[in-house]
Amino acid sequence: MVKKTKKRNEKIDFEKESRKDKNTIIAVVMIAIAVTSIAVISYVLTQASNSGQAAIIDGIQCDNTQHDNFHTNAHLDIFINDQPYTVPGKIGIVNNTCLYWIHTNDTTGIIRIEAPNDEQFTLKQLFDIWKATSSNFPPNDTTTVYINGQQSTLNLNDTVIKSHDEITVVYGVRPSIIPTSYQFPVGL
Repeated sequence: MVKKTKKRNEKIDFEKESRKDKNTIIAVVMIAIAVTSIAVISYVLTQASNSGQAAIIDGIQCDNTQHDNFHTNAHLDIFINDQPYTVPGKIGIVNNTCLYWIHTNDTTGIIRIEAPNDEQFTLKQLFDIWKATSSNFPPNDTTTVYINGQQSTLNLNDTVIKSHDEITVVYGVRPSIIPTSYQFPVGL
């Protein structure tokens, strides 16, 4: 009887030790998962903050540095029902940490394109970046586009922004005078 009791006690002790080992393994695995999760989340957040936390829009990145490989400027006027509408400053500039290749610095309406490569950029790309990075976006009504005072047959999607173009976008009632040119500051 003593032998049976001793074997039973040994078996119980073995089962307790076995449960402790399993619990220890489970605890170590849980800690490893937590540490790995924290490391991954930290890495993702670091990458996001390094990239300016801005998504790529229409193939255009928001970079921490200004590109000089391709640099051009155009001017944008907007009219809503015959009234001038101010183009906001800092379209495409995210929290002063990054800037899209198409952006505005101020409320002059000057569109700045500073890209790593010589590409064609469109009004649609500018407007999509505007929607994502700024406020006071014009209504989503039908537009008429004028380039250097001449009515264009192209829509926003197909209107390429060219160097020193005077681009006028009209919503609703057309103004009596459509701008034909813009006097860019010296150096632009």
